[in-house]
Amino acid sequence: EWYMKPDGQIPAYEWNFGDVNPPVHAWSSLQVYHIEKRKTGKGDITFLKRVFQKLIINFTWWINRKDPNGNNMFEGGFLGLDNIGVFNRSIQLHSEMEQEQADGTSWMGMYALNLMDMAIEIAMHDVSFEDTATKFFEHFVLISEALNEMGLWNEEDKFFYDMLGSPHAD
Repeated sequence: EWYMKPDGQIPAYEWNFGDVNPPVHAWSSLQVYHIEKRKTGKGDITFLKRVFQKLIINFTWWINRKDPNGNNMFEGGFLGLDNIGVFNRSIQLHSEMEQEQADGTSWMGMYALNLMDMAIEIAMHDVSFEDTATKFFEHFVLISEALNEMGLWNEEDKFFYDMLGSPHAD
């Protein structure tokens, strides 16, 4: 079991508890579940439910804290998929500019799919989780659409890049 703050944040590391790492807890929990299921012939649904409830709180923290514009584009602070970047992602930019992160958004897409997979697995034993599986599929679709519609895809390079831009006016 890991430590989670009451607001849902899972601290990153001892030299900066306020920073974040990629949200891989759902993926790793699914791996543990499936390894045990292969070895024993039975998955521990109670374990999956307990972890799932905590991960929903953490996912909500990401939605509320790392998507400041509410457009399904996520900031992170952690090293990206490419492990390089022009800007230090852990420090707020000293201007009106904001950085939309392709990698932070991609990690959140994976997080939504992992939570969907967990909900589907649990729903095979408890049908009340079916709606939750659908909800995480919807999150994945919205995140995917944002990646494709916010101008982060470079057709020439066939690669997603972070974007630096002005905050969206309401």
